[in-house]
Amino acid sequence: MHEFFAPLPQDFDQLAHAARTKRGGGFGKDPDLRTVGERTYSAFERVAFAPTSTAPRQRDWRHIPYALWLAADRGLHTHTPLTNRYFEVAVPEALASRRPLKWGRGLLHTYLQGFNPENPVFLKLAHTARDFFLDPRVLASLSETEANGLERLITTLDVLDPINGPVHVANDILGMPADKTLAQWQERHALTQGFWLNNFCKQAFLEALQAPEEIRSSIGYVKRMCEWAMHDIGKPTQRLRYPLCRDEFAYSLLSPWFERNPRQDIKNALLSELLRTLGDPRHNHAGWLGVRREAMETASRWLTSRTMDAFFEILRHTEDDIGPYRRRFWEAYFHAGHILEAWIALGEQAVTELQKIDPTGELSYAKILGKIAPNQCVLMLRMGNILFCDWSHQGRLRAIAHNAKQAPKLYQNEYELFQLRFPTTLDFNDGQLDDPGLVHYESKLGGWQDTARHFIAQHLGIQLPLSDLMPTDASD
Repeated sequence: MHEFFAPLPQDFDQLAHAARTKRGGGFGKDPDLRTVGERTYSAFERVAFAPTSTAPRQRDWRHIPYALWLAADRGLHTHTPLTNRYFEVAVPEALASRRPLKWGRGLLHTYLQGFNPENPVFLKLAHTARDFFLDPRVLASLSETEANGLERLITTLDVLDPINGPVHVANDILGMPADKTLAQWQERHALTQGFWLNNFCKQAFLEALQAPEEIRSSIGYVKRMCEWAMHDIGKPTQRLRYPLCRDEFAYSLLSPWFERNPRQDIKNALLSELLRTLGDPRHNHAGWLGVRREAMETASRWLTSRTMDAFFEILRHTEDDIGPYRRRFWEAYFHAGHILEAWIALGEQAVTELQKIDPTGELSYAKILGKIAPNQCVLMLRMGNILFCDWSHQGRLRAIAHNAKQAPKLYQNEYELFQLRFPTTLDFNDGQLDDPGLVHYESKLGGWQDTARHFIAQHLGIQLPLSDLMPTDASD
């Protein structure tokens, strides 16, 4: 429970600004909540937590919520007579005081930050806070302050209902027009950035991830949830808001597509947002830690397809004369489910062409170090236990056991030339040539394609007819 009560930002919500209004009815500046909690606990500890002692000051009673959970086994939550008197006597009496909002501040902060509907003391806190804020005198005080945006949260969205409050907030955010931002929603309700990090908001996020599949299949949902998932977007401090929810997050976005393909615009949006929020699942294992296998495999398959497509687009822009034949050959194996991973290594000109194809720089790649033609590039593909390296522009097709010592490791940022022209016992030419690599001969007649498919059938047991590997129109 410790993380519930780490010191909150000074401007956790605009309740802190309310004291500056002309009417003067507000919550005042936030204290260091951990320090206040410890001080409040000590005040009641000195009187043996007696609920009827007159020694603790009114301020100590007002600050009881901050001291409820200082640690899992330490806090006023273990002293039932004292907390019962706070909930049943002190707070109701505070409604008649001159400035009742001063009491509401501790209730609201602790409710949002310590949100835990499975805890019986928290449920008492929630019930007390709801009754307190729905009292006409408190609502009237809120309407007279800069914090009046909270009124909609408390009444219309009923955030102080621990069961339905997170659901109402989730539905309200998902129902926003696409052109509205979460920052605007936040401003409307007199909140600041700190609101998105509390446990109540985390629960609302989880509720939003449970939306029906037809909603989760929309591009609007994808963009909204990815906006919600990231904190401090575009800043050096950018990070996932709820790291422990990454599995539910990825699964919610990808599960509608486990058995079917999305429209290309939705797939592109999903890949862009997932790369931004979680990284590339093929090599950023920390970003996808704990995510279910089906979600990782779906995203990885899409990224493999995108990597291959980028390679073939580079060939088109750099005028590789057999580019359409390469595309048809490898895409046939991919669509049959046999290509498990793909990575590209690029020469200088090929990098320039990729930047034209992918101006946002979303697609990762490796650079080739060493003396090669600047337009050359390599498509690296893993099928079963074999890694294929297909060199462009009169280069050869090479193969090696993917776990061999000489095999290049996928997803590196750069490769020395010798790493991609490795010694290998896997020979396309049956020892008839000095080089085991396959020259791309007679593409129009299926020459190299037939040799390669027999090699694949021999070593991997994958059988595809030559007709499936030949383009119907080489100009496509």
